[in-house]
Amino acid sequence: MEKKSEKAKVRKPELVFYAGSTLLEGPHWDAQNNLIYCVSIEDNMIYAIDPETGEVETYLTEGPVGCAVLDQKGMILEAEKSGIFRIDPRTKEKQQVVKAHDDERMRYNDGKLDPQGRLLVGTMGYQGTYEGEAALFAIEKDGTVRTVLDGLTLANGMGWSPAGKTLYFIDTPTKKVGSYAYDPETGEAIFEEYVIEITDGSNPDGMCVDLKGMIWVAQYGGEKVCRWDPESGGKLEEIRMPVKNVTSCCLGGENLEYLYITTAKDGETQEPLAGGLFRVKLS
Repeated sequence: MEKKSEKAKVRKPELVFYAGSTLLEGPHWDAQNNLIYCVSIEDNMIYAIDPETGEVETYLTEGPVGCAVLDQKGMILEAEKSGIFRIDPRTKEKQQVVKAHDDERMRYNDGKLDPQGRLLVGTMGYQGTYEGEAALFAIEKDGTVRTVLDGLTLANGMGWSPAGKTLYFIDTPTKKVGSYAYDPETGEAIFEEYVIEITDGSNPDGMCVDLKGMIWVAQYGGEKVCRWDPESGGKLEEIRMPVKNVTSCCLGGENLEYLYITTAKDGETQEPLAGGLFRVKLS
């Protein structure tokens, strides 16, 4: 059931960056340098963008790159086809950290740092869909790999409650956001319940959790990103996008006053802005 907000809000997305990407994904805010990172999966490219000046730094990967985040030392942790790598953003020196799996049918997809700084990264089929054969892995700071969730089909968006004790996670074909009891010390996750269900025909893709513990979900094929209350399961707000495929979102800006949103082309519709990075002022 949709929960109506007290006051209707109309937010207009602003285009921040466009480079013709087929599949732009995984926005990540670098608070120290006021940069927004995102990945162009099929172009094997990581972008670091200054949204105020328009300056862009690029980092090439070998094969499709599922995610790129900054670790606690300011290094880029990224997951490309052959494994997890660490890149020095200043020198671009690159070193492999670990290979989380050996299944050549799969590639890495969304990934984020948990409250303790370990990387959680999921997998999905590279050129097909393999039901129940994807997983969510934890990469510890020492490079140890552990399976957090298995039996997945398309591991996608994730985020944590403000206290860090709840993991929200999307296995896209379920069309739901699951809630998991999360132990930040061990990185173990235990399924509790589904808290959000997408019923409009679109697919839940990337997501983030805001400072009030509400969940923003990018709806692939739905032309929108929506804010949900995980307690009630109600929709609080809907931001309409100028493109059909909305892939992910994150908070950014000096005071986290923006929602940054990535998008993708669909291969059929002529949408001039599809594959661009947008932002919306929240406060």
